[in-house]
Amino acid sequence: MSKQEKEIKKRLIDLELKQIDVINHFGWSKQYFRDLIKGKTEGPAAVKNLKKVCHFLGISSIIEE
Repeated sequence: MSKQEKEIKKRLIDLELKQIDVINHFGWSKQYFRDLIKGKTEGPAAVKNLKKVCHFLGISSIIEE
């Protein structure tokens, strides 16, 4: 598990949220969200969407440039 994925999952627990809450908020598929937080998606759209997730969860330091 990547540092990025761990931080996102930890933050979800801290906020008492589930992955489905984020998925529904953004209207993404479960698979896309899983791939996004695991770092399996690439390109500008993936970076932008990961930043959206981090902003939504109130974290910003995990985005690997």
